[in-house]
Amino acid sequence: MSPAPLTAEAFAPYGTVIAHRGETRRHPIRLDHGDAGRDGAIASWVTRIDAAIGGDTAHEITAFERHPHSDQAFVPLSGQRYLVVVCDGTADDRPDPATARAFVAGPGQGIVYHRNAWHAGMQVYDAPAEFFVQMKRVAAGPDDEFVALASPLRIACPEEAPA
Repeated sequence: MSPAPLTAEAFAPYGTVIAHRGETRRHPIRLDHGDAGRDGAIASWVTRIDAAIGGDTAHEITAFERHPHSDQAFVPLSGQRYLVVVCDGTADDRPDPATARAFVAGPGQGIVYHRNAWHAGMQVYDAPAEFFVQMKRVAAGPDDEFVALASPLRIACPEEAPA
């Protein structure tokens, strides 16, 4: 599979692209932080990734994750390109690698994964990279679900990633 450029339309089933669009000063971004009645708090942090993927070999995705109680936002702070890999769920509520889609996000694009959207962990083409991350942390119940794949999903290196 080869990653495509990240667009709001292509990514819409899985989340929201964070980028300014239109002529107005503000462009609102929807974040669903889950059930208001559940205990929890909005958690925000900066994450750093020191190792880049890329080169001239394919990258392998070995697991998918999702967050059952909240959308999860990633906003790049250091202007890097990064890989976004998402997939649908199966009838038995597992990630379905056969439906996977891969995107290359360029500088100036953040993302919001919808609550329960299966996605691969953050991978960057340019390192080091830093992201502002925000999601709801719930006191009762797990906020993160990780599922290893039976066989790795191979993502080709993009020939022309956005710069």
